[in-house]
Amino acid sequence: MIGVPLEPPPAAVQVDPDSLYRSAVSDRRAGRAAEAAAKLEQVLLARPEDVDARLNLGLALLTLGRLDEAHGELERVTDRAPVYADAWIGLARIAQRRGDPVAARDYLERAQAAGSDSLEVAGLRRSLRPEETWRVEVAAARSRLSGGLPDWSEARVATSRRLGDLWTVGLAVESTERFDDRDVHLEARVDRRFARGAAYVAVGGAPDADYRPELAVAAGGQARLAGSLAATFDASLARYPTGTVTGLHPGLALDLAGGRFQLSGRWINVWDERGDYRSGYAASARWQATDRLALRVGHADAPESSDGSTTQVAAWSVGAELGLTDRLLLRTGYVSEDRDAYDRHELSLGLGWRF
Repeated sequence: MIGVPLEPPPAAVQVDPDSLYRSAVSDRRAGRAAEAAAKLEQVLLARPEDVDARLNLGLALLTLGRLDEAHGELERVTDRAPVYADAWIGLARIAQRRGDPVAARDYLERAQAAGSDSLEVAGLRRSLRPEETWRVEVAAARSRLSGGLPDWSEARVATSRRLGDLWTVGLAVESTERFDDRDVHLEARVDRRFARGAAYVAVGGAPDADYRPELAVAAGGQARLAGSLAATFDASLARYPTGTVTGLHPGLALDLAGGRFQLSGRWINVWDERGDYRSGYAASARWQATDRLALRVGHADAPESSDGSTTQVAAWSVGAELGLTDRLLLRTGYVSEDRDAYDRHELSLGLGWRF
């Protein structure tokens, strides 16, 4: 039998780590963070001690919103090369995104100690200046109902005060008129920030209530799960003259595009005044179109308690927030609801002031 010579297997393609690194840096600077991260991971497989590659990987992961991974990579950079100011700046941005201004300022101090006096540090430091202590919000809304029913109206005044970097306390008064009956609802609220989330508790009620709850208690918060994904949870108990309504609402929130776009969804679970279980959902999106303008849209199909009874409501909403100044915010919104007995269309306008 005549043997046929076999061709040797093709040699494995060798990628030059230097060329791959330069390509990855170009990708990151051009906004192609995912491509940059994939290439930098290959570079680090070949050169695990390459601090520059690890720095660029951390910054690419930060752009992608993978905060936990970015934090780990940048900390490894500062452990080996504490003079790398860009790593400290990246850690400051991560702390800012996580709602921890104290840690963010500390990282910026280390960036300056490493010799950085860049405009980026100055701009980030300005954005981390202590927030205004007080907030006051005034809002009004008017609703048109179908079937010739009387209009609804609503007016709300709320104020809150920050107590340091972690605590906020607030009070709100809301006057509403429905079907020619008027209720005044009072509420007190306490918020607490954490390194990876926040929580709140609110207590309120309407004295001599006609349709608002006589007593309402709510609590909830959010916790960062991984990267830009957070879990949310809200629980409520409201006592009406006709009975008690309880709600449990778990959800998820996702930040995209460096926090300029947010998506959120909640699973609505209600045990109504008769003890019957009802469920639904609510979803919303918010887009920070410019530094001063934000747009939002939402949809819900869920039970709502009013007038001492719970009914299923399908609603669409749109709105906008416009920063008139650094301290003055204008809000406007429109809501369209489809209820069992009638439809409702609401226009609202509000003004927020921080000082």
